[in-house]
Amino acid sequence: MVGVETVEQLEEALAYEGATAAERDYASVLAGAPKHAYMGQCTYCGHCAPCTVGINIALSNKFADLAEMVPASVAAHYKAMDVMAGACIACGDCEPRCPFDVPIIERMEKTEELFGC
Repeated sequence: MVGVETVEQLEEALAYEGATAAERDYASVLAGAPKHAYMGQCTYCGHCAPCTVGINIALSNKFADLAEMVPASVAAHYKAMDVMAGACIACGDCEPRCPFDVPIIERMEKTEELFGC
């Protein structure tokens, strides 16, 4: 395991497997990271949910980010989503729930432009 130098470090890393859902929630840890590290960047944590119209915001953002790197292979996955970014009504309910200040409404608009729906 990369970075592990002792048995204790290995055991600590393996403890993740038996951790509760609350203990595995990394968003609170990342929210306390230096502001420049994650602010404005979606980490796909899902804290913005639920969306008023049912958009899976985290997955939509993930597909948009991937599409910028490998556009052809991501479009089909995005278009298979039940509700896509184009359904966003810009109600803003999701934005206060995001611990990273991601401009979700803006991202939904850009994602709709990127994929055409």
